[in-house]
Amino acid sequence: MDRRRFLRTTAKASTAMLIGCAGPRTRTPGAATAPPAEPPSEPPEPAADEPRVEATEPTAPPPATGSEPAELAGDFPDWNLGDDSASESTMLMFRGNPTHTFYGTGPLAEQPKLLWRTRLGKFMGKSAGKPHEWEGTGWTGHPLRWGSRVFIGAVDSYYYCFDAATGKVVWKFQAGRMFKGSSCFYRGRLYSGNVDNIIRCLDGKTGKQVWSYDTGRDCDSSPCVVGNKLYIGGEDGFLKCFDPDTGSLHWKRDLGEGKHAPPGSGGIESSPAVADGEIYVGHYDGYLLCADAATGAEKWRASTGGDTDVSPVVVGDRIYIAAETESPYLRCFDRSRKGKKVWELDNQRGWWSTPAVVGERLYIGGNDGLLYCLDARSGKVIWTFKAGDAIWSSPAVVDGKVAFGSYDPYFYLLDAERGELLWKYDMGQRTHSTPCIVGGKIYVGSANGWFHCFG
Repeated sequence: MDRRRFLRTTAKASTAMLIGCAGPRTRTPGAATAPPAEPPSEPPEPAADEPRVEATEPTAPPPATGSEPAELAGDFPDWNLGDDSASESTMLMFRGNPTHTFYGTGPLAEQPKLLWRTRLGKFMGKSAGKPHEWEGTGWTGHPLRWGSRVFIGAVDSYYYCFDAATGKVVWKFQAGRMFKGSSCFYRGRLYSGNVDNIIRCLDGKTGKQVWSYDTGRDCDSSPCVVGNKLYIGGEDGFLKCFDPDTGSLHWKRDLGEGKHAPPGSGGIESSPAVADGEIYVGHYDGYLLCADAATGAEKWRASTGGDTDVSPVVVGDRIYIAAETESPYLRCFDRSRKGKKVWELDNQRGWWSTPAVVGERLYIGGNDGLLYCLDARSGKVIWTFKAGDAIWSSPAVVDGKVAFGSYDPYFYLLDAERGELLWKYDMGQRTHSTPCIVGGKIYVGSANGWFHCFG
């Protein structure tokens, strides 16, 4: 199904419809333990070139203690992490590292407070041939944190650098259309695709463009760097490997845009995972690809049965990935046996959320409005939590808590062990972006034009 057409038709789905889709294999945990927090009243619209910042708590940064990780010490610290876009102290790419298995750092409060929020701009375009207005951050929309700065691309066509303590804009860069996917931070630079078909490298300190590459089609796939090589997919159907310094191609592999793929959907919207010299990615034509990371040569592929926008998660010999409505299964494959299927779980309405795997548990949001906790070894459901609408946000599991957004339009925090609601916040519109959690601060955007910091 065309993901953009699906957005228009499913965002209005009612809670009653979702309840009717819950199968008998699930159970709902106890009643909410806390009422939803109400956001501040809506302020007047800011000027297009002046994002509005609202601070609801004291925003002066705490004094340096000398105990901060090097990645967070100072405004824009020097790079100290080697040849991969990965850290155990902060978030530098979608799902935290090249295997998509790091989700942030605590301690995380059970009742977070809104510290600040910044109003972003709007983008006027067309949807189904009619004028349409977009705001906020998109899918997957995962923010990044380096030093005292937070980075995010927004659907208003701007890439933003915020002060992490205040939400004030340090710099912003304007592209031709919307930033929808997530970006990657590596050696002081930012890498991101865009709906204007361009993959860009920006200087993280100044926001100036360093290099660009025209793919010819939308690019929602999110990049990662391993061994000083940058990997990314695209709706043009090419899996690509770049030199991150110069933007020159090491290789690209043509997997095709997909059979009968409509505009705005096709090729590779999944974000590649890299492990042990192999690269893994989902494709519109319904498969998980394993390729040699050095050359792009295909090693094997496993059937997912339908358009696969979800990004693979690699844990040991196992890979977890899920497909959309044509084959609405979350699947576990064995990569030591060339993608042999281990187990699968059907939610009847498909998946857009990338799972989080922590220990022996897997957490994932379903288009059926359920947040699932599974045994990662067997696929057996341990608990489910029912939101009011579809969950496309990829959950972050930090400090024994699960954080995610929904179309309903709340942002949720659950107890990871039991699935009980700890806190929820009315975002005013759907939140299908992925939260960034660093030092217990939650950075996340929503579709009504606000970028938030909770803590």
